[in-house]
Amino acid sequence: MSASTRSSSVARLVRLARGAVRLADLIGAGIFAVLFLSLVAQVVLRFVFGAPAAWTEEVATIAYVWVIFWGTAFCVPLAAHVAVDFVVPRFAPPVRRVLYALGLAALAGCFLWALPGTADYLRFMMRERTPVLDLPFAIVYAIFLAAVVMIVLRCLAEIARPRPRGDQAGER
Repeated sequence: MSASTRSSSVARLVRLARGAVRLADLIGAGIFAVLFLSLVAQVVLRFVFGAPAAWTEEVATIAYVWVIFWGTAFCVPLAAHVAVDFVVPRFAPPVRRVLYALGLAALAGCFLWALPGTADYLRFMMRERTPVLDLPFAIVYAIFLAAVVMIVLRCLAEIARPRPRGDQAGER
């Protein structure tokens, strides 16, 4: 493979990744819009028309669950998540990189360990339905499964990502 072919392949992958990030952000914003609009609808229905609607609260609750887990799994950069890092920065950069990779591997391992239980829980929740919209709870909680898988993939991608000299993971 020639250098120019490799370069164009990398450029295509970068464009694809940026497009995926943009799409994830737009979906997250859409979920948040549903949450916000359902709350606005509840206020209008309750205080303007004097007829509160239970469906708005259920939609807001479901959208809240989805926006939190969608954002965590697909939108928030790994470095922006809360971390306790008062020991790791004391090590040399190569050791920090190894410790960061071990932490990510441990996190991915925990989520992989939880994956069968999460899937089993979703199967179980197919029987239960939401009180107002009559949706299977498996749909409400399906974002958990997507979040688990995506967090594992993001951890593995971050471990495998090549770094330019001087660029260390976990540094802010």
